[in-house]
Amino acid sequence: MATSGLSESDAGKAGRWGEVHPGPAPETDAELVEALKRGNGGAAGRLYDRHAASVLGLVYRLLGREADSEDVAQEVFIYAFSSIDKLREPAALKGWLLGVTAGKVRSHLRRRRRQRWLHLLPHEELPELPVEPSDPHTALLREVYRILDQLPPDDRIAIVMRRIEGLSVDDAAKACGMSLSTFKRRLTRGEARFLARAKKQPALASWLTGGVS
Repeated sequence: MATSGLSESDAGKAGRWGEVHPGPAPETDAELVEALKRGNGGAAGRLYDRHAASVLGLVYRLLGREADSEDVAQEVFIYAFSSIDKLREPAALKGWLLGVTAGKVRSHLRRRRRQRWLHLLPHEELPELPVEPSDPHTALLREVYRILDQLPPDDRIAIVMRRIEGLSVDDAAKACGMSLSTFKRRLTRGEARFLARAKKQPALASWLTGGVS
């Protein structure tokens, strides 16, 4: 009988070589932080690639797409790379970065000494909240962001962290560097101010009472 020329041992090895094995598990945030602390040459770039979109998205929501927005985002990562040892819970990297972002934005606004926040992007340019131009909610959402733009920085940060970023109250408070009670107080105050302004806008008043679906 003709054979393939492979011994049983060789044939067994060939069969194993043909097997598909799962690749290594993706690097976790905790592993990424530890690599950065060890001075791994590529860790900083991997951290940036993973979290740049979240950081820049939050900057845009808090500050708007002004000329300094990307500079503020870069300041976040410069601080993160130089201060990574301050992160006590490596698995909480994303929340820590969002907290650094809120702090950098707050400092930026204080330096500028502005009495109001800069305009946000037109809503249709925000990829996280896509709305077609013909959607009847577009005007409502623009009004929502216009009112947010008028709130004091701490109130607006609290609302954005909780209601737009979707963080839990505990995580949002930590990200903002506040005690839970302080964060709740600022969130309640900010929401009260938002509602007071919203009720003066006919379209938003109808929306708040369920008139728009």
